[in-house]
Amino acid sequence: MFPVVDPNRPVLDPKFYREAGIRAIMTNAYLLKRGTPGQLPKDVHGTLGFKETVATDSGAYQILEYGHVGVKPSEIVAYQEKIDTDIGVILDFPTGFHSDAKRAGWTVDETVRRADEALKRIKRKDILWVGPVQGGVHIKEVTRSAMEMGKRPFSIYALGSPTELMEAQRFDVLVDMIVAAKKCLPHSRPLHLFGAGHPAMFPFIVALGCDMFDSAAYALYARTGRYFTSDGTQELAEINEFSCMCRICDSITPEEMRHLDTPEREQLLSKHNLLACFSELRRIREAIRTGHLWELLEHRAYANPAFKKFLAKIVHHSPFVERFTPTVKPRGISHFGEASDHRPEMIRYSGRRSRVPAERGKAVILLPGRWRRPYHDDPRNLPIVSKLANRSNVSICFYTIPFGPVPMELDETFPLAQTESFDGHDPIVYNERAGQVSAWIKRLSPKQVFLVSEGEYGVTLGKKLSEAASKLRVIIIEAKGSKPDSTVNSIIHRLG
Repeated sequence: MFPVVDPNRPVLDPKFYREAGIRAIMTNAYLLKRGTPGQLPKDVHGTLGFKETVATDSGAYQILEYGHVGVKPSEIVAYQEKIDTDIGVILDFPTGFHSDAKRAGWTVDETVRRADEALKRIKRKDILWVGPVQGGVHIKEVTRSAMEMGKRPFSIYALGSPTELMEAQRFDVLVDMIVAAKKCLPHSRPLHLFGAGHPAMFPFIVALGCDMFDSAAYALYARTGRYFTSDGTQELAEINEFSCMCRICDSITPEEMRHLDTPEREQLLSKHNLLACFSELRRIREAIRTGHLWELLEHRAYANPAFKKFLAKIVHHSPFVERFTPTVKPRGISHFGEASDHRPEMIRYSGRRSRVPAERGKAVILLPGRWRRPYHDDPRNLPIVSKLANRSNVSICFYTIPFGPVPMELDETFPLAQTESFDGHDPIVYNERAGQVSAWIKRLSPKQVFLVSEGEYGVTLGKKLSEAASKLRVIIIEAKGSKPDSTVNSIIHRLG
């Protein structure tokens, strides 16, 4: 994340960035140029007192705010080269939140035209140049913009015009915009999201494939006495005790902070808000390393109904997200319920299951998938599996809460044996999963089905199987009170 620094009104001392381990910031080249009229351009690192990576925006946000800026696209490119920026943005034309489709199309065309002009004018190849994608809420235009910009050799691409959407909490539209851009841009280049804002939303945009983003929210929120947490925003006036243990919160109480002069209070709040942002980034990176980013999304979704909507829209694009999800992760996954049903690993499993060869006409043995995994290693299943698995006329399948039907062939594939889940004894869930198992069995056209029935799930499955096909011969064996050896002997006897 690039903290945005106002070159003419810096809130924090550059020393704070160094002490906090912040190695990249963003400022506005247009504001810097306008604030020093008639002066020769100076190295932006020296101007800001920051020796590490500096990215410079071009003034497009000011176009969005005021309708125009007093600088030509070619001028701002040349200016960014003269001030030795590390990452430069061409002066695109932002679409904004309220543009109609015709206006959005024009901004896309104008941004492409300016991109071509900028690429002709760029002299310095040691600067990473950013190609913005426009189109706003008009997804077809975002797609068109991404396709056109993706043809041009920018080092980084960026999605523009999201700020007003985020302020209005229209995260559902934002998801569609990001996915549309990601589908059409080169996957080997980073995607930057302009004005990402609040740390609570960072996990969602990272999960969608945003590699970089900038934010001025840490300072803007501080001006109005708002305090960042990973789950949302609190008003300083309403806080009795800081739960955060950052260096700022650990050195002062909310009451003491409220009595400070406005500039000092604003500075302390800005520092805390920025530290909260980078703390969230650490949490996200660690979640990625351990394979638990989706769990973080589910946890965050319960912090705010708007985030629940955010996740629901991501779920809609799960097949796309699945393409870029590792096949195997260092740790297992957790299945919490409905949202977990659509996580990328579950989508992948459903695809694998559909590709398992349907050997028709066999006898199917349905065994309960309990807490022990792989399911065939369950002490109550193992004797049955050991005696029946190698029979050519038998197919073994487990009925489970997280995955529905689990054919024996997939029992040891990731993430089945590494998934933690729970049985909420929900009749609706039982009915849904039983329907999935029944559909799987019907696909096999079995000679007969032996259902080792356990609990309400087993009872529901028995009913579903009976409803699935009137000619299906279902033999129900109650798991409760019967030993595995007697169960398997009964099955063998009936198999003939």
